[in-house]
Amino acid sequence: MDQLFLFLCICIYIGGGLFGLLCKNNRFRRTSVVFLGMVVHFIAFYLIFLIIPEDAPIVFETDTQHEPYLMPSVPIALMCSFLLGLGDSCFNTQLYSILGCLYAEQSSPAFAIFKFIQSICAAVAFFYSGYLLLPWQLLIMVILGFTGTLCFFLVEKMQDISVDLHEY
Repeated sequence: MDQLFLFLCICIYIGGGLFGLLCKNNRFRRTSVVFLGMVVHFIAFYLIFLIIPEDAPIVFETDTQHEPYLMPSVPIALMCSFLLGLGDSCFNTQLYSILGCLYAEQSSPAFAIFKFIQSICAAVAFFYSGYLLLPWQLLIMVILGFTGTLCFFLVEKMQDISVDLHEY
């Protein structure tokens, strides 16, 4: 478990640096990186759905009553960890970037509110994680990930329109 966490952290930092450099030269738009993050997360969620029993979050130790669809393996778990780290770095680098652009004059309050909302959502997820079966938890993450990506696209589009209006 410690190796998976370490691997996830390494992937987040490598992905954050990579996407920060790619978007710096304006070759890639923020929306394409966020879309890539959504797709990568969805692939990871599907692999997790296949290799982890659905009742794993609510049972103790190895008392699971359900069998996974695929036999769990370390390489697939490492692949899921890599994909989650990569997807997370896609989202975070672009969220920080757009917050910095939209609220350049008031960046401290904007980032504080962002981290506050993010922490509340994490607390809610920790609360329900011991009560909901894995497929429901994954479904919640897919729905919120898709909704968040759409909202990011809307904010990016509104920012582009605002910049275009200021240029005239």
